[in-house]
Amino acid sequence: MIRALVVVALLLAAAPAAADRALPPPVPEPSKKDARWAEKQAARKPLRKLDRKKLVGKPAAAVISIFNTWTHEWVAADAKAKALPKALTDRLLRCHFTNEPAEMDNRLSGAVLAAARHVGATRVHIVSGFRAPKYNLMLRKKGRRVAKDSEHTKGHAVDFWMPGVSTDALYAWALAHQLGGVGKYVSDGFVHMDVGRRRTWIDP
Repeated sequence: MIRALVVVALLLAAAPAAADRALPPPVPEPSKKDARWAEKQAARKPLRKLDRKKLVGKPAAAVISIFNTWTHEWVAADAKAKALPKALTDRLLRCHFTNEPAEMDNRLSGAVLAAARHVGATRVHIVSGFRAPKYNLMLRKKGRRVAKDSEHTKGHAVDFWMPGVSTDALYAWALAHQLGGVGKYVSDGFVHMDVGRRRTWIDP
């Protein structure tokens, strides 16, 4: 009997402790700072939904990259441009030997860009633009195939090729859009265009 009373007393003593453990902790009162922040959040306008399609920018404009094979300079030209800016043409096509620019005929840069658009090329390699007279003379003395009164020395000529485009295709286009002289250099793989008198030639 005494043992039963002891067990009952122990159970009654443990009950309040178990009840206390089961109760959730009291929720603290929000501070004034938290209350003000909650009021501001409630007063804010809901964020407007953004159209993700409008967030995507326009695709980059197509460009034609023009590379001077001597100076290793690149120019990214608008693929739709009729020609390069005049000052840029003069600098890009300067004589690589003297680093001297010349007044280039800007129809040449226009022809280069037009040829690239026609064949679908994105790169043009310039072999020769302006050639200083003294450099032209030096090349002649070394036996190079350059004319005595070359149009290059006047800033009136450009030699170029395009990766992935045959010399025949470029030559055919140059003949159809002849500004003056048009030449094809088969072994060297480039085309010559100038604004001098109309003539054509093929150098094997």
